[in-house]
Amino acid sequence: MPRSTPLLLGLLLGAAQLLPAQELGSITGTVRDTAGVAIAGAEVLLGGRRLETSPQGRFQIDSVPVGSHLLTIRMVGYAALRAPIVVGPGVSQFNYILAPAAQSLPTVSVEVRRTGLYGTVGDSAFVPLAGARVQLAGRGGGEVLTDSAGRFAFPRATEGQYAVRIVLPGYAEERRFIELAKNEGMELGIRLRASLAVASHADDVAVEELGRRLVTNLKSDRLNATQLERYGTLGLCDLPGFVSRLRLRGDKLTVIVNGTFILENMPSYALCSWQAADVELVEFGDTLCRDATRSLVYLMNVWCTSINKRRDDLSMRERIAIAQGTNLPDNPLQRTPGPFVVIWERR
Repeated sequence: MPRSTPLLLGLLLGAAQLLPAQELGSITGTVRDTAGVAIAGAEVLLGGRRLETSPQGRFQIDSVPVGSHLLTIRMVGYAALRAPIVVGPGVSQFNYILAPAAQSLPTVSVEVRRTGLYGTVGDSAFVPLAGARVQLAGRGGGEVLTDSAGRFAFPRATEGQYAVRIVLPGYAEERRFIELAKNEGMELGIRLRASLAVASHADDVAVEELGRRLVTNLKSDRLNATQLERYGTLGLCDLPGFVSRLRLRGDKLTVIVNGTFILENMPSYALCSWQAADVELVEFGDTLCRDATRSLVYLMNVWCTSINKRRDDLSMRERIAIAQGTNLPDNPLQRTPGPFVVIWERR
């Protein structure tokens, strides 16, 4: 036996030399506030690696695989920053600015005897605000303006999950996720913060499409705010059984943030960038084609033969192009529909 050890070792070393070495790089950077002052002690997260910025606000991470990653920076009192980065060979430099976290004003929620969803919108002193646009995504929803007393009503809202979005020029938009039980009614008291930010039409569309999915898709394909609350600061990547339900192929998935911001070909550890407490709703599935509303299919511009075109109707040229991932000028639906996660951040 001892005589065979050198031979075995030589075979193992020879096999190791045949395996391609993974190319690595390093990232370094700084974190400052909006006044340009260095932020010490900020948490920097890349995959499963965590570190804190130095007293000069600097950080460095070595031996990072070359390619796309999601970098997260957190600090108490500041809004979390999540940035997709591309790491190349050698050293890549990144500099970031953290903005102060917006203080969310509490929402008053009470049950009412009548069914439906009702509420009042006011400013930070709860002075009623007329003309605020209230968008309700879900069964029996729609869009209304608050009256002179700041009130709104959706009497047709029934059992189910809903997203409520309030927009008014001069104020920061607010978004709430709620759930109505059978034969239940709810009244909300929502206060808006003064802000010069302008609401995005893309967010209008994203919330409208979310409403269609809340009505159509299965509840088992999402986690609501109540379910997420129990996990607190646990990262989405560590939720029991969550990643395994995505049935990842090659550990790559699509992450869609707030229905508009798309991160493609992300590794599963990118989900560690969000703590359960950061999120109000998560939609997920092992393929985008599971979305019965087709809204995610069209957002991502993917190919689902059962939705877009029967396979028997495809030309041989189209079949080969789809199999090889080749672009066809007369066929705009090219991407492969893989696992996905839609993250609706808490605001």
